Amino acid sequence: MRKYLNLILIIGVVLCITQVSNASTQPFPLTQKTSSYDLNFTLVNKTGYTIAHIFVAPTTEREWGDDIMGKDMLAHGEEVDIIFSTDEVATKWDIYVTWDGYESDEDVFWVGFDLSKISIITLYYDAKTNKTWAEYE
Repeated sequence: MRKYLNLILIIGVVLCITQVSNASTQPFPLTQKTSSYDLNFTLVNKTGYTIAHIFVAPTTEREWGDDIMGKDMLAHGEEVDIIFSTDEVATKWDIYVTWDGYESDEDVFWVGFDLSKISIITLYYDAKTNKTWAEYE
């Protein structure tokens, strides 16, 4: 009887090792959503003005969603790190900003930033030409 128990124990150990070995070579389950993109970026304000609201949305979306700054504002010379959820899969994103103390007709937006390839976006404004633009790296 003891021989049979030892044999069963050995077979059980071998089966467990085989299962662990096979499990490590299996791909992720289909239900697990993974993203190979790092969409996080730093937004730098070099406009000379205070940004009141910042909205970031996938290019495919029709709505901007919530202001990512909440109650905070982004003064000239400041920067903010924008961190994404790991389950985001869109790579093209739009940015919309409003200015503290200015009307909505002065708001600006940019379309189609490929955030999978961008780590810093810097916003600029030239008062002589009345142009606002973004540069990225």
